[in-house]
Amino acid sequence: MENYTEKYTLKNGTVLVNVLDYCGDDDFYAMYDVILDVLAPDSPTYGVDSMCIDGSFKKDGLLVRMCSESAYDQCCFVYDPAQMSAEEVSKVEGWINQVVEALRQRRPKG
Repeated sequence: MENYTEKYTLKNGTVLVNVLDYCGDDDFYAMYDVILDVLAPDSPTYGVDSMCIDGSFKKDGLLVRMCSESAYDQCCFVYDPAQMSAEEVSKVEGWINQVVEALRQRRPKG
């Protein structure tokens, strides 16, 4: 199976997961709709400013942020594994995979 994400651990310990081939506001909104439909999170939100769209959702008490910094930066997820158990990290990673798979089905790229 082809890998559709890139995962980075940032200096502060948070994890950033880029969704390859998806960038800008149209893809962010599509990703947000998938999150609502597939995950049915407790408190989804997003905001827009002149340079980016960012948002977050909570599910099962776990916070996951998402963003697209510009029309050229990939959509991404950000979470803090230091605030989670190994089981919770696995759960968040599973959610991200679910969203990416559904996004690729709804909005195919390349």
